[in-house]
Amino acid sequence: MSGSHHFHSKPSNPQISSEVDPSLHAHKKGDAKHSHSKQVSNQNLLLIALILTLGFSGVEGAAAYFANSLALISDAGHMVTDAAALGLALLAQIISRRPPSPKHSFGFGRAEALAAFVNSIAMLGLVLWIVIEAVSRFANPHQVDGLTVTVVAAIGLLMNIVVAYVLSRDKKSVNTRAALVHVMGDLLGSVAALVAGVVIQLTGWMPIDAILSILVSLLILKSTISILHESYHFLMEGVPLHIDYLQVGKDLRGVPGVLAVHDLHVWEMTPSFPALIGHIEIADIKEWPAIMTNINAMLLDKHGIDHVTLQPEEFSEFHDHDHDHGVEDAPRQEQNRNVLHDGDTFFVQCSSGESSHRMAYHAWGNPNNSKVLLCVHGLTRRGSDFKTLAQAMCKDYYVVCPDVVGRGDSDRLSNPMQYAVPQYVADIAQLVKNLGVSQVDWFGTSMGGLIGMVYAAMPNSPIRRMLINDVGPKIEPEAIKRLGSYVGQPFAFANRADALTRLNQICASFGEHTPQEWEVYNGPMLVRHNGTWIIHYDPNISVPFASVNPIMAKAGEMAMWHAFKQIHIPMLIVRGGNSDLLSAATVAEMCKVNPYARSIEIPNVGHAPAFVKPEQIALAKEFFS
Repeated sequence: MSGSHHFHSKPSNPQISSEVDPSLHAHKKGDAKHSHSKQVSNQNLLLIALILTLGFSGVEGAAAYFANSLALISDAGHMVTDAAALGLALLAQIISRRPPSPKHSFGFGRAEALAAFVNSIAMLGLVLWIVIEAVSRFANPHQVDGLTVTVVAAIGLLMNIVVAYVLSRDKKSVNTRAALVHVMGDLLGSVAALVAGVVIQLTGWMPIDAILSILVSLLILKSTISILHESYHFLMEGVPLHIDYLQVGKDLRGVPGVLAVHDLHVWEMTPSFPALIGHIEIADIKEWPAIMTNINAMLLDKHGIDHVTLQPEEFSEFHDHDHDHGVEDAPRQEQNRNVLHDGDTFFVQCSSGESSHRMAYHAWGNPNNSKVLLCVHGLTRRGSDFKTLAQAMCKDYYVVCPDVVGRGDSDRLSNPMQYAVPQYVADIAQLVKNLGVSQVDWFGTSMGGLIGMVYAAMPNSPIRRMLINDVGPKIEPEAIKRLGSYVGQPFAFANRADALTRLNQICASFGEHTPQEWEVYNGPMLVRHNGTWIIHYDPNISVPFASVNPIMAKAGEMAMWHAFKQIHIPMLIVRGGNSDLLSAATVAEMCKVNPYARSIEIPNVGHAPAFVKPEQIALAKEFFS
């Protein structure tokens, strides 16, 4: 990829050399100033802390045994765990300083985060043991030697202060901070043990030993969970916690010469060293060096990102190789400013076997815009579902929302068995042909996502990137049962308000919406026929749906998995957190079998997110931008 000039080459010799070719890892002039051999924490600090902690843990353990003090035992246990934690941290520091190799091109910096994660898990186990032991002592109090506890705890407190001071000198390493949490736990444990010893000496009240042990454990728990979350987030390649991903995208689009940003990823290769990769659309490739210089400066100054790899792409709307750019472009640009659709309805003639039918589609934006977004609805829905989304996207896209045949304003088929994905894909292909575009972006909800997956898997598919809204190759049986309870079932009301109320109940899983949002979203679903309010779609769409048996369902699932694996475009899988149709396990498998897919979950929503809420629309805009 170009941009920061990080080139990856495959050697012609199939034998892998045991030595690193320095040219592969070197950064050329113009790169972001980043060094993989970063300044790691001082190993001597960890070594000093390890010797002090390990040496005193034995003394305190012996004293705890003779004094019979839980507070002292917990403090000694802390110190033994700390010794292991410090040893693990020290080992991680040594590993992290190893240079990159042919098998580990980024080096071994993640060893620090891994050590922090393991240390935090160990600390959680220790906290749990102390709490359980303390609770048991309330029922069966133990006699504690207060004087021994006081003396040993006082010495331990001083030692822990020294160790904590030593480790606090390295505040940048998450690994060292995780070890410091252990030591601070020891310090608090020593304080608790000291207080417990004094109280027992003065009053003889033994429960104070267990009470203070629980209190210290709860105090330690907060810091432990914080380190655990941070190290887990890092190991899962999450966006660095101090970086606003959406703001980075906005700032990139604000750099002069940048027309669009996509495939943007931000993560940390090693702790405290964020990296960024992505694609940048520009008008003229000759301007790229200057644009890249401005991007590097902006990312470093505003976000602290100094390892940047970007691929420039010429935006086709602004770069046409077939003619000279000048007067010929002016009429089209003028037309782009004057022609706008706002939900206008059009029709495309499609074939279904030996007969033909019309498919309706609703459009928003400029029909001359080469960037087209196709929004395809679910099983019982229609193109109007996307009105709110289309209005938000139409400045950047010509948004086209078809009524899949048998729904909305489209014709109905005489043969209900043709209400199936193959017919729907053929109709969409005809629509794309009529639009006269070579590429489209795809937003598919439920059935619309299945249509998109099949279409995207076909040779020479025009789909450039695809958002799959709450559907996957595997449909959960519970969802099929729920759909069967209302698809094609009688629906007729004399009063529109009653019809809308019932439809809102059916669609309750789409999320919580205001009455106004329900009206915009579900209102167009209702049509008046012979004096009653009914659903817009042909009830016969349920015929092929109802005819599926378990064997057919399994065969269809296998076919969809095969199709999904053939898709080689960026995909965002959106799942409603409470969805009964798309399971979290299916989403995980989709991301596992196809490296082009990533996922996000919307909480408190079932099947399927309606994308009428501002935060959901912002999610779509960010993905398609």
